[in-house]
Amino acid sequence: MRISLSFLFWGYAIAYSIHIVEESSLAGGFVNMVKENIWADYDMKNFFWFNTFLYLTNITGIILYDVYGGSWIVFPLSLAWMFVTNGIWHLIGSIITKKYSPGLVTSPIYWILMYMIIRYNKVNAIISNSQMIISFIFGLSITILMIGSLFVAKKLFATKD
Repeated sequence: MRISLSFLFWGYAIAYSIHIVEESSLAGGFVNMVKENIWADYDMKNFFWFNTFLYLTNITGIILYDVYGGSWIVFPLSLAWMFVTNGIWHLIGSIITKKYSPGLVTSPIYWILMYMIIRYNKVNAIISNSQMIISFIFGLSITILMIGSLFVAKKLFATKD
């Protein structure tokens, strides 16, 4: 069976929609987890605008790849790796805090989709090794920047008592 990479990338958009609902509703939500463990002033407004920007960026990347193909694959593939590594962060966060990290339940969807991309690529050789490596580095960097930004924002914007 031949699966389109575009279809798998759109799977990430759908999974991200589910992920946002999970982070908004389960176990007090991601906002409360961040407030309790990282940055007390983090709020739903920050969460909403960040996720809106990331969602639109992801969709833009998928559309650009759908329309132009070729090297544009790095854009949605980087975001796919970002979702994979973000899921690993949710797993590590759950282990460290010994509490459920909102977002963890949907993280395996990201891992399964990446498995399918890698497996599909072994059969069809659409993604070059350099594109895969560059995308992984970009995706991991985005995740590190996302996590790091919470700690930086805590220092910059925390209310002083």
